Amino acid sequence: MHSRDGGYSTERSTPPLRWMVLVASIWIQAFSANPYNFYSLTVKRVLNINQFQLNLLAVIKDFGEYAGILAGILFNKLPPWSLLSIGALFAFLGYGSIWLVASEKFTSAPYVMVSSRLCFNIVRKYNSEVLILMLVHWTFQMLVAIFIGPNSASWFNTAVLVTCMRNFSHSRGLVAGFLKGFVGLSSAIYTLIFTSFLNYDPLGLLLFLAIGPPIVSLISMNFVRPINSQDMRNEEEELSKFIFVDILCIALALYLLVATILEAWVTFQSKLVPGVLTGVMLLFLVVPAFVPLSHYLEWSSAQQREAAVAESLRQPLRGQRSSRKRRYRRALQMRSRLPDIDEGDEEAFFLALAEGAITEKKGSHPHRGEDFKLRQALVKADFWLLFLVFFCGVGPGIVTLNNLAQIGEAYGITDVTMHVSFLSVFNFLGRLGAGFVSEHYVRSHALPRSVWMGIAQAVMISANLLFAYGTKSLLGLAAAIMGFCFGIQFSIMVPTASELFGLKHFGVIYNFINMSIPLVSLCFSALLAGIIYDWKAGPGNVCEGRVCFQLTFLVLTGVCVIGFLLSLILSYRIRPVYKTLYPGHSQEVHEKTNISSNQSAEASSAA
Repeated sequence: MHSRDGGYSTERSTPPLRWMVLVASIWIQAFSANPYNFYSLTVKRVLNINQFQLNLLAVIKDFGEYAGILAGILFNKLPPWSLLSIGALFAFLGYGSIWLVASEKFTSAPYVMVSSRLCFNIVRKYNSEVLILMLVHWTFQMLVAIFIGPNSASWFNTAVLVTCMRNFSHSRGLVAGFLKGFVGLSSAIYTLIFTSFLNYDPLGLLLFLAIGPPIVSLISMNFVRPINSQDMRNEEEELSKFIFVDILCIALALYLLVATILEAWVTFQSKLVPGVLTGVMLLFLVVPAFVPLSHYLEWSSAQQREAAVAESLRQPLRGQRSSRKRRYRRALQMRSRLPDIDEGDEEAFFLALAEGAITEKKGSHPHRGEDFKLRQALVKADFWLLFLVFFCGVGPGIVTLNNLAQIGEAYGITDVTMHVSFLSVFNFLGRLGAGFVSEHYVRSHALPRSVWMGIAQAVMISANLLFAYGTKSLLGLAAAIMGFCFGIQFSIMVPTASELFGLKHFGVIYNFINMSIPLVSLCFSALLAGIIYDWKAGPGNVCEGRVCFQLTFLVLTGVCVIGFLLSLILSYRIRPVYKTLYPGHSQEVHEKTNISSNQSAEASSAA
């Protein structure tokens, strides 16, 4: 049954549906990544551009991938399946256009290819006006080929993340860790597909990106819906199911890592082996569906037992039916006297209230922990502190992701497939682990989640120094550390933003903070890394040696230091909010203090 805003009514929803929403969301997130490193060199070769120009393409890609403010605004107005449909369309059009550009299959090229070639010829001729010319001449090419394809991820991400955050509003850290973790693991999934199923074919990968994610989204969209399940909450049972899915996810991550290493080091004679490796990976993705299935069987059995008990009691209670009907009519009359609430916002409003948000008061400004609109959040110091901490934390990771192929080339590594897998798997582990660890400490000690962002940035300094001064053999270790610390930033930022500014307008606020990523890409990847690389490059726009990215990662080390200090300031400021939202720890400490004082008093009186 549909509600007026296009969503689904939750009156007849069963508890297992909530877990089916999470499993379907995992499937969508698992194929939502943009494995740019695998086709960036192909684009660079086909268009004959330098590293600075390639990094500007990466900036446009990042702007598309994280420009989700429109999706956030539309989330409260459209059902999740409509956002997923838009994302599927964008993926097909965007990556399909990139495939047309890279494949050069058409003698009469479409306007995308014509505009791109014209643009690059003009840029090479008038290099001093490169930025202005790119903005003027690349508008339509970037819109179709580079911006719209990755922009599909923002529609996928907003639809599934906000829906699951509201469905599991009491386990925000766990849900954020799972869903953001699979975004990180998605690159490892594409790595295995690229090496085994596609046989290192970047054009085949682009074609797969244009077809695969839309198909997965269209299959899964019917399951992604809001479920009002406040009365279904059972923390112990919920945690056990999260742990089960967590173990499956870790097993999948380890399998992907081992399979990628085997593909890199072992040459298989049989063509059947790559297909088996891909099939086992898909089996891992299907197994989480047994969680809602088993939950449904338990729930259905309980419903049958309750129905049997009710049937056995029906005869003695027949005389009481009339009184129950009168009480039911009185309850309906009392409900009819309540003030009307717009149905389009009703579910989001009460789901936000259930997690500690305070009733909105007309004419008053919200306080931290209540529901903020974007314009209200923009004037808060905590919002900009969170924005800057996230900005500093994702900077080194974005530079590494956008330039890993060139970093490997500079160190003399022709195939960075294994390093991409390291980065992706540890990115996933960082996101997943940070969700569980932060959830534990926020409940047991009311510790602000932003503390973990600062700790991760302190550890990230070691990865920056390994990239700056390391050797070829240490590149894998640097990628693993970078991926782990990079992943932590995402799974901490998401629940922190929802706890400080509420769930009602979370889609818009979350996507605005995400816009720091394309800004990072522009400042650190295109302008800093790209310009330094071209400055050090030799003939053919190719740079060799650690000097290509050394200065870049030293600057990023300073950025991590700034982010660490800002995270300490933010954590100190928001500690009172967490004591209010998670009062269990304070009550426990107070009870222990009272017990200790009582025991001391009894001991003194006995003495």
